[in-house]
Amino acid sequence: MTKPYRVLSIDGGGIRGLYSACLLQGISQRVARTNGTPDSNLDVGKAFDMIVGTSTGAILAVALAAGCSLEDVINLYKTKSKDIFPSPTPNDAGMRKMLLWLAKHTLKTSGSESELQKALKNVLADETVEEMYHRRNIGLCIPTINAETQKAWVYKTPHDNVNNRLQRDNKYALVDVCMSSASAPIVFPLHKVKNPNSSSEDNNWFVDGGLWANNPIMVALVEALSFAPDDSKIEIISVSTCPPFTASMMDDKEANRGLLHWKGGIGILEMGLDAQSSAYDYMAKTLTDKMNREIEYVRLSDPELEDSVAQHLTLDNPSDTTINALVKLANRAVDKNMSEATTGDKTKSIIMDIFSGLSQIKKQ
Repeated sequence: MTKPYRVLSIDGGGIRGLYSACLLQGISQRVARTNGTPDSNLDVGKAFDMIVGTSTGAILAVALAAGCSLEDVINLYKTKSKDIFPSPTPNDAGMRKMLLWLAKHTLKTSGSESELQKALKNVLADETVEEMYHRRNIGLCIPTINAETQKAWVYKTPHDNVNNRLQRDNKYALVDVCMSSASAPIVFPLHKVKNPNSSSEDNNWFVDGGLWANNPIMVALVEALSFAPDDSKIEIISVSTCPPFTASMMDDKEANRGLLHWKGGIGILEMGLDAQSSAYDYMAKTLTDKMNREIEYVRLSDPELEDSVAQHLTLDNPSDTTINALVKLANRAVDKNMSEATTGDKTKSIIMDIFSGLSQIKKQ
């Protein structure tokens, strides 16, 4: 039988990317233990033909495609997040705290692009999109937005092996790819990248791809349909960042929200990103069910969230409480998905197939 064409899709969600990383690590380790193989330093990226990720999901997608271990990615989130998010939005309703935060960031962003860039460079060095693809043979799609044209831009590896037409992004550095997709408004500035295809001083400016594809499953599905061999079954795993979906009972007073109640705009951003996650999941399920092609689509299950925990899961909150909560939630999600995969859920059973046979990353 022809080998299945396997795709991993990872949502955006700021610091909540730690949840996605821990969930993927936990599942891969559990499958390795089931098979009696070593469960540390696993090359999870090699399980997939293509990896798609937006914003914080872009960081995880690029790292996996490049051959980084999940242990290293998790360590980055745990040790660098407080430097990257030095001034998170207040997560309580205190009027004074929010006013002070708004005043502080009226003319400047709240996060540190330089710290994020430095952390990524320590992991990815100066490798380009083309160099990574030829070294690893893993396709990569990373949604962002060209801020000057206000049109969607998807960074892609040259994985069109038939027509050889995907060449635009070859010379872009992987670090810039991550930064372009993760430049969330208010939190980070627009990311400037010198156009490597131009001999002049021509810069491109990018803003967070989560504004249009926070859950990049539709990008993943379209790309898989475009490039998977015609006789291959397509298997797609989609991973969330455990969106809290925090909401409040509405009344006339609550509905009359101004800048303060929208947390200076961060609240609008969070609502839009989280709404996409569920909407695109529904569309992907509907489309894959109706297509005249064999496609297995799995959206990994998230655990139930208590309100006391959900309030801490904002995009830019690097507190110890948030870090510990994300790790704990990921562990619950591992148990839930592994139970579903091994006790009769035929759709979830592809988890066992995809993560079987992983090898350890060879030390350089």
